[in-house]
Amino acid sequence: MDLGLKDKVAIVTGSSRGLGLASARALASEGCLVCLCGRTESTLAQARRDVAARAVGDERVVGIAADVSTPHGVKTVIDGTMAAFGGIDILVNNVGLARGATLIDTSDEEWQEAFDQTLFPAIRASR
Repeated sequence: MDLGLKDKVAIVTGSSRGLGLASARALASEGCLVCLCGRTESTLAQARRDVAARAVGDERVVGIAADVSTPHGVKTVIDGTMAAFGGIDILVNNVGLARGATLIDTSDEEWQEAFDQTLFPAIRASR
């Protein structure tokens, strides 16, 4: 399928596994230049090899180890993507955590952690 994404630059946060990795694979298959990011260097390196195998060329995929739950981590990913590809066209915000607790059973501290790990990284990256 051709979605008209060839040569668009995409950042996919949380892309070393799961939905983020699947999103990165799909974007690479569509011809995007893809920046993967994750916190664990070894997992990210494997994901980069996986996604690069679907891309037109190995140089079309970069991996940046960073914790996007922090402002510094977001800046690291944005700056690295700009240095590698010269711009950003697409952002897939795929960060966060999930807990299997009810509203009543979730403490204020757990809510704050969820916002810190899920909402704020998406806002920072989108800015």
